[in-house]
Amino acid sequence: MMPAATDTPTARFRDRVRSLWQELEAIEAGKQYDNLEGGSVEQQRDRRLQLHHCANYAAVLALLADAGPNLRLLELGCGSGALSYALARLMPADWQLVATDYSESLLGHARESFRHERLRFELLDVRQAEPGRLAEADIVFLLEVIEHLPQHEAAALLQRLHGAMRPGGRLVVTTLDRSPFKRPFSQYAPHFVEYTFRSLSDFLSDRANSPFESFRVHRITSARIAGESVRNENRGGYLVNRLQRWSFAMGEQYPWAGRMRERLTSAVFRLYSLVPRSREFDLDGYLETIDLVQDNAESRDSDSFSLVAELRKA
Repeated sequence: MMPAATDTPTARFRDRVRSLWQELEAIEAGKQYDNLEGGSVEQQRDRRLQLHHCANYAAVLALLADAGPNLRLLELGCGSGALSYALARLMPADWQLVATDYSESLLGHARESFRHERLRFELLDVRQAEPGRLAEADIVFLLEVIEHLPQHEAAALLQRLHGAMRPGGRLVVTTLDRSPFKRPFSQYAPHFVEYTFRSLSDFLSDRANSPFESFRVHRITSARIAGESVRNENRGGYLVNRLQRWSFAMGEQYPWAGRMRERLTSAVFRLYSLVPRSREFDLDGYLETIDLVQDNAESRDSDSFSLVAELRKA
């Protein structure tokens, strides 16, 4: 018997995105803005960006659907932990997730706000991850983290992960896809590197960067999301990023400027949080355009908004 039209990989992926979105929507955003980028995912006013992050976590669930029972998952760079909590609520009942971050303040909030029997939050800096802690996991994932690392630090992390993980271990890495944009870099201050499908594939295929014996780069696509992102950057987003990057550079050079920037950023986000969010977000319309492309992904430059790399240790 042929499967029902709704029982397809694309339909299942969209269902996972929707479920994560619903979990995120049920979370009350905090009042403290401790994230380097001004606000955590549950605090974001840009709902399309929230959907982007939900799609990344949905990709983890999709790629691990055949990974078996009793898995121990380790997340590096969980931020506020909101989507880690959403993932824990949706993943199979015999999986365990340890979500880690370098920020004590974010983890303190996560431990208070996102309690679940299959989820634990721990302090861990990805740049100083000890082999013993990495070896405890069957699956490791870094979602929207690698772009925050210079390439030599990203390569060093991949080397440490490979050395620590057991044979057959899997690593999932997501990062935004720069392919649809004319400019190679957005100038967004917290980012060091922004990848395209080809540049990420080239980076991972160089054994000096990644010793993992096999990898595949998938894409999360949506012509609507990619098109709107390009349009927003061209309409002023690039200039805003340039100004933000300049303020970060000033803060690094002059401590007083850094303190002023942090206070100003926090105040701006607090004011922004008072603006009512539109309840007319077209979730169904966006979901109709989203797909996780695993085959012939190299041909989807124009409508890809996220890269998903799956690496395996022999």
